[in-house]
Amino acid sequence: MRELYIQGKGKMDCEGILGMLLGLGAEPEKIQENLEIRFSFPVKIEVTKVSGKEYSARIITEAREKIGLDRAEKYFAGQRGKKGIDSKVSEMAVMLWQASNMPAGTPFLKLAGEGTSLVSLSALAEAMELLGFSQCRVWELEEGLGAGEGGLVPSNEIMRILEKSSLPVNFSCQKEENLTPGSAAFLAAYGKPAGETGRKEIRDWACGVSWEKENSGIIRGVILEEKQDIPADEREKDRVQVLETNVDDCSGEQLGYAIDRLMKAGALDASCFPIFMKKGRPAYMLQVICKKEKQEELENIIFRETTSIGLRRYEENRRILHRSFEEITLRDGHKVKIKICCHHGEKFFYPEYDTVRQVCEETGRPYRSVYDEAAALAGGYSNDI
Repeated sequence: MRELYIQGKGKMDCEGILGMLLGLGAEPEKIQENLEIRFSFPVKIEVTKVSGKEYSARIITEAREKIGLDRAEKYFAGQRGKKGIDSKVSEMAVMLWQASNMPAGTPFLKLAGEGTSLVSLSALAEAMELLGFSQCRVWELEEGLGAGEGGLVPSNEIMRILEKSSLPVNFSCQKEENLTPGSAAFLAAYGKPAGETGRKEIRDWACGVSWEKENSGIIRGVILEEKQDIPADEREKDRVQVLETNVDDCSGEQLGYAIDRLMKAGALDASCFPIFMKKGRPAYMLQVICKKEKQEELENIIFRETTSIGLRRYEENRRILHRSFEEITLRDGHKVKIKICCHHGEKFFYPEYDTVRQVCEETGRPYRSVYDEAAALAGGYSNDI
C-alpha cells in the first residue's frame, strides 16, 4: 500500500504544500484546467524547480472578493466524478468558517488571491486526487506565535482548527507562526498522525518551498510502500497491547459512544462482551486492541467515557493476513475503499464500511447493493453485477 507522509520545517503554507505535491508528480496543467472549469475564470499555476527535488509553486489569478460558506459550497455541488474532491474542499471550508467564529452568511474566505483562498484549497485537493491519495500521514508539526494587538499571541483560527484534529503539534515561543489557516485546514482534513512507518520503502519524495521570504519554510512529502521482500511469516506476525475493563453500571449507549471514540483515536479494535460478575451482577467487558504508542491515550478515553475505575493491560502476539488498500470507482462515479487480504496466493476483497456508508447516504442506495458492487469490481467480476 502506498502512503504519503508529510513533515515540515518553518513556514507551511498552501503554495509550499502544492509545490511538494507537484514535485511528486501531480500535473499543474491538469490542475489548472480543472480549476478553470470549476470557477469559470483564468487560473495559472507556476511551478519552479528550485534545486534537486525542491519545488516552489504559485497560483496566479486575479484577487477576488471574500465569500460566505453558502456560496463556497455551491462551487462543489453536483460535480460528477468529483465526490472526493468536493467533500474534502467543503470540509476545509467548513473548518475555516467555524474557526473564523463569524455568523452564518458572513463572507470569511477569499475566492481567489494571495494566501488562503477557495482556489488554493481546491488546487491542493485536485493534486491529492491526481496522486491517488485520499489521506496522508503527518509527522509532528511545529507552531509558534503571531503578532497581535497584545504582542505575540497564537492565531485563534489556527488553534481552533488544530484542536479539532488528532495531529501531534509541538508549540514553541518563536516569533513566527509556521502554519496558515489554509495549510492547517488541509492537514486537519487529510492528515492522520504518522506513528511508526514500519518496514516500508521510499518510492518517491519531493520538497515544497514557501514563497514567503521573511519566514521561509520547507515541506517534505515522502511516498512509502510496504517492502515486497519481507518473509510472509514475518509480515503476518504482530505485537499488540490489550486493554480490558469490566463495568456493571454503564449503559449500552455510553459504551457505544466510548467504542466510537476509541476507534477514532486509533484503536485497532474495540469490542464489548456480556459477562457475569460477582454476586451474579450482569455486566460488560470492554476490550481494546491497540499499538503500544496509543496505549496511554486510549486508557484515558476508557476512564473518561465509561464508569471504569481500573483496567487490565497486557501484551499479546497476533497473526494477521497481509493487507493493502485501494480505491475502486463504481459505475455511477462514486469511490469505495477496498481492503485486500492475501493468504496462500488467494486475494480477498472487503469494501470499507465508512466509504460504503457514505455512498449509501449520498445516493440512497441499499448498503448491500453498494457493498456487493464494490466487492465484485475489486475482484474483477464486473460482468456478474
